[in-house]
Amino acid sequence: MDEIDILRSIALNLSESKSTAALNNYELLCNNIKYVNSLLSLGVEFLKSLQLDLEQALKNNAIVKNESKDNSKPFFYFRNIIPRIISNDISIIEKFILNSLPDERDGITIENVLKIKKTFLDFNNLVTAARQFVDSLVSDAYQLILLEPKEINFHVLSSLSSFNKYVTKSIRQALFNNEIQSALIEFDNLDFNKRVRGQESHITKCEHKTFGQKVDCIFDNLGISGEIDFKEEIKNFFSFSSEFTHIGYVSTFFTSSNTTEVIFGDDIGPYLPSTENFSELKYEILETATKFYSKVYLPSLKIALHKIINDDIYDNYKSQINKTIETITENLNTRNNQYYFFIKKGLINSDEIIDLPCMCGMTNRWEPPHDLSKLFCKSCGSKFNLIEIEGDPEYIITSNGPVKVIGSNVPDFNALPLEKRIELLKTCEQLMKNTINR
Repeated sequence: MDEIDILRSIALNLSESKSTAALNNYELLCNNIKYVNSLLSLGVEFLKSLQLDLEQALKNNAIVKNESKDNSKPFFYFRNIIPRIISNDISIIEKFILNSLPDERDGITIENVLKIKKTFLDFNNLVTAARQFVDSLVSDAYQLILLEPKEINFHVLSSLSSFNKYVTKSIRQALFNNEIQSALIEFDNLDFNKRVRGQESHITKCEHKTFGQKVDCIFDNLGISGEIDFKEEIKNFFSFSSEFTHIGYVSTFFTSSNTTEVIFGDDIGPYLPSTENFSELKYEILETATKFYSKVYLPSLKIALHKIINDDIYDNYKSQINKTIETITENLNTRNNQYYFFIKKGLINSDEIIDLPCMCGMTNRWEPPHDLSKLFCKSCGSKFNLIEIEGDPEYIITSNGPVKVIGSNVPDFNALPLEKRIELLKTCEQLMKNTINR
């Protein structure tokens, strides 16, 4: 292809908008969004409590290491800076949580379904909040891991310098003291290369200038550099969000179409393809952001606290942070799994409603005709696989103990009398012994 061929394809693509299509289950997406949003909310509530604790605790010389007690050493000043970094991140995370709530569908009818149509404004607000989330938390995780004076000086002075160029006089007067004004003058008099090269500037440096370099540095320091797929996911997340933040042609073209949308419906009510597309993107962004928070941001905070706080006190903070990480990680991992059910042969395609109890706690009622495309949990998205058993089975012995075959005329194992349960468990034990002795 030459330049005219490329130009022709661009001209056609930017002038012929295709109709959007709904390729996912909207009800399931909304349930998953609500679930993961609540997990991230739990995480930020913990962070708010931790920030308030640290703001007071780090003023106490008794809990910090000797190097953090000496005002001629940099760690002394990080005792004030760390709570401020966390406070900044809380604001960013809370904005992202607000922009990633599930759609409100109460009162939506065919007549007013356009209320939930998603446009450029909706997509831009979501993705811009996501961009701020990942950009800020990567920058701050990087600073928390390093706790290096020249690096934090560069980060803060760059921010202050940009802010100072357009801020009003009254805000400048309230925010900038004489020392900061002097530091800004010195910083602004340095060209960019001298600002980032530590050996050429006695006040600032920036060893890792780009987003990708900072991500690589963080993953290396956390000992997770081998998680290449997740590292690339974070970098791709940043690149994708840049398209919306910088208002590229693709983002406006995709979200500003005036094409008439068909109306879809589910058990809750009507919705539009743009609504489902928006929720699909929201869920993907939300899941990536929540994984980053638990896998990268919180562990980076642990590194910072370990450098400042005495080991005996640090262990308590470490335990609290680890518990939050484990809670978020375990709950994320319960979504979109695969489960197997043993079912009596002949039940599928019968007139019976088949109850499929998911591990998340929801019982899914699979109504006839038994559409195989509906074999999933509407609450958590887990996929169901059915194994048909011939004859008149009662229980199947699994590694987790006896499991009732769906459709059999016996009670659930847990509903059996105690003596019957004990009898079945003894049978399981004997079968396992026989298997081992073969």
